[in-house]
Amino acid sequence: MNYSHALAERRRAVAACRAARGELRDAVDDAIGAYQAHPLPALVGAAGVGFVLAQLRVGSGLVRTGMRIASGPAWTLVRQYLWVP
Repeated sequence: MNYSHALAERRRAVAACRAARGELRDAVDDAIGAYQAHPLPALVGAAGVGFVLAQLRVGSGLVRTGMRIASGPAWTLVRQYLWVP
């Protein structure tokens, strides 16, 4: 493999990574929007998914990543409820 071919492959891989990152951000934004619109059903759904993942013994890294994604909007909602004008 020559340098120019490797460089072209790298550029394709970077473009695919950026596209996947954009799709992931869109999915997270959709999840946050659903959570903000309907917090209780979203929390119940997240708890159900967490239970199923625990039963299937999905890797802890995946669960930790999901918790980080879910905790952002949850803490925002808690702060809004605790804030006194």
